[in-house]
Amino acid sequence: MIDPLVQQLLEQAIDTPVKLHLLLIFYENPRLETTPRVIADRVCRDIWSVSQALHELAEDGVMLRAVTANGDPVYRYEPMPEHIDSITRLIRGYNDPLERDVLQRSIRDLAAYAPYRRANVWETQVA
Repeated sequence: MIDPLVQQLLEQAIDTPVKLHLLLIFYENPRLETTPRVIADRVCRDIWSVSQALHELAEDGVMLRAVTANGDPVYRYEPMPEHIDSITRLIRGYNDPLERDVLQRSIRDLAAYAPYRRANVWETQVA
């Protein structure tokens, strides 16, 4: 059983495996400030999924996005206060092997609907 606060965080922000992977890296390295290209190379993932995940994490209040002088986005871990407790619980649960399986399964299930969740928000703003 997933903690309700963690489940809410998963549904609102950490709804793909890429986002979970990035959250874990930034959580372990809270002073890390980097571009999507650098972090994509570091985690051996494609630049497009990493860029999208970082952008969405910033929109959802888990990351902070800044822009360099040459226009490149730079991200750092700076969650909104309402996310801090649920992120801490997520990390604590992820450290337990049995709970990690449940969390990963839940995220894989949510990932199937993640694009539609974003699409619905966009359609609401356009209408």
